[in-house]
Order: sequence, then structure tokens, then C-alpha cells
Amino acid sequence: MPRNFDLMAACEAFVSVAERESFTAGAVGAGVTQSVASRRIAALEAHLGARLFERTSRHVALTPFGRSVLPGAIRLVVAAQEFADDADHARALPITLAVPRHLSPAAAARVCAAAADQSLTVELLEGIPRERAEWMSSGRAQLALQHVEPDRADWSTPLGVGFAQRTDSGEEPFYLAELRPRRGTPERRRLWLQPEDDVPNVRDRLERVRNGAGLAAGHLRQATSLVTAIARAIADGDLVLCTRSEAGEADLAWHPLGDLHLMRGYTLVHRDADLATRFLAATGELLPDLLGTAGSTAGRTPADAT
Repeated sequence: MPRNFDLMAACEAFVSVAERESFTAGAVGAGVTQSVASRRIAALEAHLGARLFERTSRHVALTPFGRSVLPGAIRLVVAAQEFADDADHARALPITLAVPRHLSPAAAARVCAAAADQSLTVELLEGIPRERAEWMSSGRAQLALQHVEPDRADWSTPLGVGFAQRTDSGEEPFYLAELRPRRGTPERRRLWLQPEDDVPNVRDRLERVRNGAGLAAGHLRQATSLVTAIARAIADGDLVLCTRSEAGEADLAWHPLGDLHLMRGYTLVHRDADLATRFLAATGELLPDLLGTAGSTAGRTPADAT
């Protein structure tokens, strides 16, 4: 038997020649030259230990043995084609990617287009971190861009405070103690936490600093959305925990936090490592723009969600 014997290719040649009763026409049907078809059938005969065809100068006919094994060869060839068709169909199925809310439509469209160029149909499912984790756990999403601790992040950007009153003082640090009401004024300013940052590695650290600054629990509030948080900043003079880019889009002043260094970091979690690798190869350079982060991929292996 030849060292590189390919049973499937040999069966394809065998079936094609048998159906057409011609090595010349059978080779064309199998998409190979006549010499290649002849070699493959000879190798198959050697593998099976019996002749498949009676050959004359004018005619090609199946031997009794060839007629006996032809149905099995046909089933094998048909099954292989069905398998290939199933694989093509599976590759064409949409991939659900769980992403944060309030993404740039243009950035999202560029990511989907880049994936499509690599035969990946991506559908975006927007949700808060808790929802994205649930979708990964249930299988509703195959990939997710998840908010994680800074040391696990592949893309990250600093968090600070945005507020409506613009000054010319630059970006001096803002300290949470500044939320205390000023003497003689009943006004109490609050810091609003948007759903994207309502995660333990951000919320718990803010609460510790709030308590250390002697502030009341009500000074730190959870908003139902980024839009709601920004509306509070505009209408009530409150502050929003946000990135510099989010503050700029909302026309808010932005200052880094002076009490602690907070980052919003993301990594890609997955249910299929090969799929995650293909997705990153197609879209990795576009993800920082999608996420509004200043970081870039650092060659890490995408996180396994299973």
C-alpha cells in the first residue's frame, strides 16, 4: 500500500469511474487527471486485496468484487460530502458576541465587517457585565468582552469622574472628600456608578474610599444606565464615574481620581478556544476602538468561560 494512501480520494475516483464506465470521464468527474485516477484506484485495489475493474482497450466494467463493494464506497463518499456541507453551514452560522452597552455604532460595524471578511458572521448582544456572564454560562453567547480586574485585562483605560461644570484647571485629581457638602449649603453632590462599572473590583474599592472619607452611603449611587448617570450630572451637578472618552462624548469635564487608581479592563471570554483565536485574528486591532480603551492585545490566551 502506498505510504500516503488516501482512502477517501481513492473511493471518490472509484465511484466516479464506476458511474461513467470510463477512466477518462471518471477522472474528469473526480476533478483529477486520468493518471491520478488510475493510481488511486490501483492503490485502492491493493488496499482491498482484489481487482475492482476489468479493463480492455474499449471498455471498463466492474468485477463481481467491485459491484459488491461499490455501495459501501458510495455511502462513504456521500457521507464525506454531507460532513463537508455541515461544516460549511456551521461556519456560516452567526456567532453571538456579548458586548457592553453604549458602543459606537461605527466601531461595532467595523468589527462585524472585519469578521465577515474572515467568514465569521458576528451578531452583537449588548448587556451589563452580569448579563454577559449569564449569557456565556447559558450558551446564549459564544464569545464575550467581559469587564475584569486590571491584571487580567487585555484592553484597559483609566476611570475618573465627569461633571458638567467645565473649568480651565486641566485634569487635576478629584478626591471623594470633595463630595462633602460645603458649609452653609445643603447641597449634596453624588457620584454615580454606571452599570458597566458596577462590578466588585470597582464598586468595592470605591466604597472603601467613601467610608474612609467619612461620606454617607448615599454619596455613591448606582445608575440604571450611562445616559441616566450623565443626566444626573447635567441636571443636578452630580458626578459620573466614566472614562475620558465617555466624558468627552457627553461634553463633560473629566478628572482622574486622586484617592485610588481605577481601571476599566476587558478580556475576551469564550466557549471555544479556536473560535476565539479566529475572532481575535480578524478583529483584534479594532477592539480597543470598540471598547473605548487605550490598551491593545498583549498576546494573552483568550479566557475560557467553561
